[in-house]
Amino acid sequence: MTATPPPVPAPESSGPPDEPKSFLRALIGVVSLLLSMVVIPAGFVLLVTDMQAGDSSRRALLNSLAVLSIGGGLMALGIAMLIWEMSVRYGVRR
Repeated sequence: MTATPPPVPAPESSGPPDEPKSFLRALIGVVSLLLSMVVIPAGFVLLVTDMQAGDSSRRALLNSLAVLSIGGGLMALGIAMLIWEMSVRYGVRR
């Protein structure tokens, strides 16, 4: 019997990336991050002003937490879009 040679591993980035570079993806990522840097502090200010005014109602708390959640979602979206764009741009395999 003849021994077969072991398989050769494929290189990390072979050939051009599968997807084209997208300026729109990067733009959405940057805009989402910038908006989150405005919305998150606004949520904290809303929370603090409601608490200082003595308004400890459930509605005021839920409104401020909703604003904070929107800011967190925008930050997550921005980071995900920028990671996606950079991985496509530099040919990093998933």
